[in-house]
Amino acid sequence: MNAHTAPQANVLTIQQLSKQYGSRFAVNQATWSATSGQIICLLGHSGCGKTTMLRLIAGLETPSSGSIQLEQNVLWNAQQQIPAEDRNIGLVFQDYALFPHLSVLENVMFGLKKFPKQQRQDIAEQALKHVSMHHHLHSYPYTLSGGEQQRVALARALAPKPHVLLMDEPFSNLDHRLRDQIRQSTIEILKKTATTTIIVTHDPEEALQIADQIILMHQGKIIQIGTPKQLYLQPKTLFAARYFSALNEIPAQKDEQLLVTCFGVAPLPQHLKQIQQSIQCCFRPHQLNVFRVPTEGALAAKVISSSFMGHTQLLRLQLDIGETTLLAQVDHLQNYAEAEQVYVSVDLTTCFFYASDDSLNTDQLNTKQTLQV
Repeated sequence: MNAHTAPQANVLTIQQLSKQYGSRFAVNQATWSATSGQIICLLGHSGCGKTTMLRLIAGLETPSSGSIQLEQNVLWNAQQQIPAEDRNIGLVFQDYALFPHLSVLENVMFGLKKFPKQQRQDIAEQALKHVSMHHHLHSYPYTLSGGEQQRVALARALAPKPHVLLMDEPFSNLDHRLRDQIRQSTIEILKKTATTTIIVTHDPEEALQIADQIILMHQGKIIQIGTPKQLYLQPKTLFAARYFSALNEIPAQKDEQLLVTCFGVAPLPQHLKQIQQSIQCCFRPHQLNVFRVPTEGALAAKVISSSFMGHTQLLRLQLDIGETTLLAQVDHLQNYAEAEQVYVSVDLTTCFFYASDDSLNTDQLNTKQTLQV
């Protein structure tokens, strides 16, 4: 294997990590790793365990079992624990946690106590230049906007050159339009400094935009790990498919080696051959094709409602056959009206097929047989 194909060494390695409160697992047998300069998003609903995972890595919580390793150093296992202050891990909190009585420069210098004063100041000023906040050296946090405070918090976390940076919902307190701008500049800084970063978020769009790798969690368990494209285009479970967008779900029946749906037939995936329960055919609103004239393979439907979304229009449609309601995302210029007759089809080879009860039951995730066709 040559230098171009050699895999990168892991900076952070999490093995079988668990945190238990009484009988409830906040984190349950989590195993994953991060390589140098990688941006990883821990994604999931509130209470899924993503912030607890961050606190375990930081040393703010003690695991119940498992291990945390930073490069060659074990931070925690059954035999040893390195305290939070000795882990060389940066942390940016949701509320930024800046000291109100300290200037911007003093805030950034605060975590550099092991250096002589002049060196502390030089390092802090350089960190503030990185985030374009050098002109606010002597300002106080209360005089800054939310976006400026976020950049100061980032400079403070990056100044000691941490092995890993942890960020807990770092953009959630910002106005929507500002959030996109600050998020983009933050990611550019992290890429430029090659900082290995773990970001907690509940926002699937944010995770898709910024992550090299997404770790989707539910009820303390990891549901799926992969690139943004893998999680969006190849969700392994119904829960994962639903998380990233609205999802159309229609029943599918087995007929020997085929799956039969109202839109036609598809090959029966290998892993669904032994499934006894009913099967769902799932597809996203943008996958549904909408026509104004009868088209081969298309079913008649009526527009129940239409929502203008900017560049797109979201249609709620009622199929003429049965009671099925579907969502379709179309170009805003098409301008469909309420009660308009339309015709719809979907390419079944792009659909996801799951056993019908494969949604939130994470205890059975390992035994579920799901496959994208």
